[in-house]
Amino acid sequence: MLTNAMFETCGQIAELVPSDPVEIGGAIFAETRWREPKESPSAATAGSEITLSRWTATRGEERTECVTTPDNCHVVALALGATSMRIWTQSRSLFEGSVAPGTILVSAPGQQLWARVTPPFDFLRFHVGNRFLRDEGLAWGEGGIAPQDEPAPFRDTLAEALGRSLLDENLHRSQPEYAKVVAKAIVMRAIGRQPAKRRCLALPKWRMKRVEQFLAVNIDRRISLDDMAGAAGLSKMHFAAQFRAATGFRPHEYLLFKRIERAKAVLAATEMPLVQVAFSVGFVAQAHFSTVFKRFTGKSPARWKQECQRAV
Repeated sequence: MLTNAMFETCGQIAELVPSDPVEIGGAIFAETRWREPKESPSAATAGSEITLSRWTATRGEERTECVTTPDNCHVVALALGATSMRIWTQSRSLFEGSVAPGTILVSAPGQQLWARVTPPFDFLRFHVGNRFLRDEGLAWGEGGIAPQDEPAPFRDTLAEALGRSLLDENLHRSQPEYAKVVAKAIVMRAIGRQPAKRRCLALPKWRMKRVEQFLAVNIDRRISLDDMAGAAGLSKMHFAAQFRAATGFRPHEYLLFKRIERAKAVLAATEMPLVQVAFSVGFVAQAHFSTVFKRFTGKSPARWKQECQRAV
């Protein structure tokens, strides 16, 4: 239930943990606060182009942020790292739970949003001028996409891969126009996406909680679809459909995601060899663990651990 206290947080925004500015060839601007770039590129003001910003932190306390989307643009947020987050408006909750890499959220002009998140997190933001959307045939009316027509948060692994490529500094030195092309492709996928017709109800929160508790206790063991469905108290067929409607994940993919999240916690807190880390979170081979880890984080386990240690 949304309370007045939640809405009063607007204007009482927590400070970000300082981070290095991210300006790759002038294409990506660091955000000093949620969805507020360090600089205000003229293209965003003009409303005719796409500008990029990055909101990231490796450590810090939970924070609550509030912002209103400018009237002249839409904002597309793309998660590049896993985190836990809640996003809501004054009238409804938009999302609550684990945010996986590749998750996309689109917000409309004039929409006021609240977010509660605990580091680490890493988001790319695309500030998309309404004029650009109209020119591309992706919007209608003077204000663009109406809030009731916005897609719910969804995952797009291709958009994630494209977003990660934007962080490659060497690529921008040799191909300065690359960021514009990739940004347009991500925006077209995000805003041009047709909402899928929901074939079933989403898994209720109380059933989801039972699944989460089961995974937390048994993450180091072999877990089947039968096991996850049994924890939720449903048949395999009903569970798989409802689970995907609720999370955007297939059950096995979500299991891998949770294994990697546990592995990150182990890597950050111990000096355990990688092969033991892999076994401790349910993988039967280090090679498979490393492949899946890189798929979810964009980095090898060893590199991720090194960067985590440097950030402390």
